[in-house]
Amino acid sequence: LFNVTSMQNLDSGILEEKFENFLFNIDDYIESLQLTAEQKGICLDMSLGSLYSLEKYIVQNNVSVDSDDYNDCSAYLGEVVRKEFQGEWVCNLNKKDNSLYYGFPVITGHAMSGVLFSPFHVVKAFILRKRKNLFITAIKSQVDPVKIDWSKFPIEE
Repeated sequence: LFNVTSMQNLDSGILEEKFENFLFNIDDYIESLQLTAEQKGICLDMSLGSLYSLEKYIVQNNVSVDSDDYNDCSAYLGEVVRKEFQGEWVCNLNKKDNSLYYGFPVITGHAMSGVLFSPFHVVKAFILRKRKNLFITAIKSQVDPVKIDWSKFPIEE
């Protein structure tokens, strides 16, 4: 399992090993989640639309960040983004420019250059806030960001 507090203290070799293990087992995580969800009448078919069902699953099963379900849900969300937007998994080892996601598996290449999508952080945010449509909103904010009209704001001189 990936835990925010423990990641900062691990060296890059251990983090890369955890990442490789995550990638090696990702299909098993997703299959386990899909089977459990299916037994509860929830269809997780790897589509963008299924992310609403993923939110439903998390709420109905009271998923916590300390559970295997957290890992499985994060893997599922990440794989949907990766497949849908031609991204790739990387282990974020950039402490200087992106310390929030340090050590976590993140998706890159799905949006403009340099943008990372951390399914673990997005799933955690949903677990904590239960804000409906959070997954789609988070993805859309990266792949199709709204441009801000800065002309309405005063310019400092």
